[in-house]
Amino acid sequence: MFTAILIASVLAAAGCTSGGSGSSGGGGGGAGGSLTILVAADGGQNYDPQTNAAPSSSEFMMPVFDTLLSENAQGVISAGLATAWKYAPDGKTLTLTLRSGVKFHDGTPFGATAVKNNIERGQTTGKSVIAGQLASISSVDAPDATTVTLHLKSAAGSLLGFFAGPAGMMASPTAWKNSDYATHPVGTGPWQVSSSSVPGSNMVYTAFKGYWNSSVQKVSTVNVRVGAESTFVPGFTGGSVQAMLLTGSPTDAKTLSAAGFPVTSAGTTYLHLMYLNKSGVFADPKVREAVSLAIDRKAVCDSLLGGACTVSAQPVQPKSWAYDSSVSAPEQNIEQAKTLLAEVGHPSGIEFKAVVATTATQLQTELTAIQPMLAKANIKMTISPMPVAQLLPTLDSNDAQAYYSVNTGGADPAIPLTSMTSPAYNPGSYRDSQLTSLLSAANEASDQAARASAYQKVSAAYQNTAFNVVILNQDLPYATAKGATGVVARDPLTIDTRGASTS
Repeated sequence: MFTAILIASVLAAAGCTSGGSGSSGGGGGGAGGSLTILVAADGGQNYDPQTNAAPSSSEFMMPVFDTLLSENAQGVISAGLATAWKYAPDGKTLTLTLRSGVKFHDGTPFGATAVKNNIERGQTTGKSVIAGQLASISSVDAPDATTVTLHLKSAAGSLLGFFAGPAGMMASPTAWKNSDYATHPVGTGPWQVSSSSVPGSNMVYTAFKGYWNSSVQKVSTVNVRVGAESTFVPGFTGGSVQAMLLTGSPTDAKTLSAAGFPVTSAGTTYLHLMYLNKSGVFADPKVREAVSLAIDRKAVCDSLLGGACTVSAQPVQPKSWAYDSSVSAPEQNIEQAKTLLAEVGHPSGIEFKAVVATTATQLQTELTAIQPMLAKANIKMTISPMPVAQLLPTLDSNDAQAYYSVNTGGADPAIPLTSMTSPAYNPGSYRDSQLTSLLSAANEASDQAARASAYQKVSAAYQNTAFNVVILNQDLPYATAKGATGVVARDPLTIDTRGASTS
């Protein structure tokens, strides 16, 4: 979450289906004009989908990458770079048929060998955030240019959903050796990174003239700019921005709507939560549960987000097909929180430091409101805002014990649930045997009804052990300029520019 916060993730659906089936092998490379997106998070300098753990990294990768498959909010899989897929009767082999005539931005042909190389790198590269998603694959064969055969250790119905996210983002293997690859990734998407980009500040993308579906390239340039949430409204009303997710103050949406700008609900995953380092005091589930019980989720939702959110402690968003509506989030119970702390040897309470992004003013406001709630249960939390690039390393080193952020997950619960229990979001690789077993079983399930039931069990175990402390899912709106058309928000949380135009 983070994958965002991101984990966030960019969309095969967006990348490969937004223009319809009318693909074009070489196209006009954009109809002219540009579109600028403003984001508050992920000001880091790594846009490699296999190693970037930041929540909103999808936005920076979206123009560059297509994914192997696509998935909608109802869990329906459709074609991407793979046009067909089939499991063997025993579920131990998955065969993908690839789209032909596709090239990477550097001219390298896309095909089975490239897919094999991407999967093997995702399994083995240092700090991979998708290794857990690919763990079921024992080997990969590429018998011909358009066929990939995955040999699996066990049944793995979750792979289709994974291939609609970061694990399915295909990069040019020849580009990995480039010294600037982390900030200038090379994919097969509609736009390629421009040399005028300023990593961490403003990424500039220009239309790739060799894109296989030129009908989606209705602007020739896409800019993804990083800015503090306080700059959102001024940037929009000043005409310098055409689209943005309104992650800042809830009043921003009202202000822009009143000014005549289209404001729409994204309907995506935007979980607010505390990621916890469980190598210290939070190794004890009763301590984590105490933190969860000390928080008044409804007060945070109503007072700070104007009720535009759903109180939840589940690690999947309420509109997901795997959400269990029968499981309620815990209500605030200060006395029970104190009792739990006393039971595990902390009768006087605990202290911990939480970090939060300097650009995320809304999250800072929420964390400040949570601080006195925790204090009532003798839980002293200090708050330390810092740049995005420092957040995960600080949590991982135990210099901070909590990271308040968002998880942008994805339509398929396999992605947030697997990522939030992976080393990238789980410092110290804390394991809960029941949760691990349930997640393994869920990732093996293939039938949609069976998958939903299995992931609901995982979600319940995640909540019951307070693996991390989920607070709510925000009903996040996004705004577009008056002359912008075709702009949509997708899950995982991304402003998609495929098919978008400006006037």
